[in-house]
Amino acid sequence: MGQAGGSGASGGSSASGGSIASIGLSTFATLLKSQGESEADKYQAQRLEIAAQYGDLKATQTNSQMTRNLTTVLGNIDAVRSAAHADPTSPTGAAYRDNQEDIGETNRGIAVGGLRAQAAQDRSDAAFYRTASKNALTLGYVNAAAGVAKGISGMPMMAG
Repeated sequence: MGQAGGSGASGGSSASGGSIASIGLSTFATLLKSQGESEADKYQAQRLEIAAQYGDLKATQTNSQMTRNLTTVLGNIDAVRSAAHADPTSPTGAAYRDNQEDIGETNRGIAVGGLRAQAAQDRSDAAFYRTASKNALTLGYVNAAAGVAKGISGMPMMAG
């Protein structure tokens, strides 16, 4: 019977050592996982920031190109009317030119607005991922601390 008691005390000590190692590994794994999630979120935020910068550039280029195209169209209308010796004050000619200008401006506004809206959305998404990155680390620390506390509370008390 003395041997069983001695073995039990030894087994308890070994179990405690194993439990401490288990708590340590679990804590390390929790922290490592949260760091990985945080880095993934940072990477995604960076990708979205770059996409937003490209979106802004594309919006600027589209705006310039469509303005240039509209200027060409309006110049062609003026040249054709002039070559045809049309009255420059003709209400019909002015209405046609104004209509073409309105169509061009509307199309430009839609195209550029859509690109700028996408860039703004990319920036908003990047901000979300930066926040998620910080939260992943915080949650990792909280989960690690909770795991340690739970592991310690579940350990058998050893008599001194």
